[in-house]
Amino acid sequence: MFMACVGLLTLPSVVCAGAFEDFFLAIKFDDEPRLRALLLKGMDPNTVNGDGFPAITFAMMQDSPNAVRALLLSGKLDPNQPDRRGETPLMVACTLNKPQWVATLLVKGAKQGAGGQWTALHNAAASGSAKSLELLVNAGGEVDVLSPNETTPLMMAAREGREDAVRTLIKLGANPTLINQAGYNAAGYAMKAGRNELAFEIMKKEKALRTAPLKPNTLN
Repeated sequence: MFMACVGLLTLPSVVCAGAFEDFFLAIKFDDEPRLRALLLKGMDPNTVNGDGFPAITFAMMQDSPNAVRALLLSGKLDPNQPDRRGETPLMVACTLNKPQWVATLLVKGAKQGAGGQWTALHNAAASGSAKSLELLVNAGGEVDVLSPNETTPLMMAAREGREDAVRTLIKLGANPTLINQAGYNAAGYAMKAGRNELAFEIMKKEKALRTAPLKPNTLN
């Protein structure tokens, strides 16, 4: 079925249902040679499976690194294609704590998301992916980017008790004094999660920011 249908990829999709199945089976079982053969014969790397997940997102969720590589190197991949949940490949890579995929997606033109949205930085913070956070901010991501309810990545990291992520975000310049629409700041979320030591650590940084002397105006 695989070879017979590969030769028919230019025919209507109903005829090539077998190629569609082969494509996602190759991804599921991380069969890079089989996947590359299908891509070379014209299979679209942006194909969405029956559950609403683009091929690259499905490959990441299946933890199929060879399939991910083949799709990323296909030359035709849309790095910003959302899945049925509205999550982009970059967001999924951050959730899965795969900084190597994050780095490649950024090079391929993946967008991080704008303020007022849930972004890749929020996902990386919630999953505790400190390396991904560094990659995102160094690539131009706004460290204090706000979600729809004005939650920052630092708040997400604190809420999940991700100590390394909290420290990384603070090192990158995150502001612990910000408060979201629910009335919480980062320290408040840490305390709510029972992470008192982490909360005190954040509060120390918060206090240092509040008591820091103003920088002199050098423009006059």
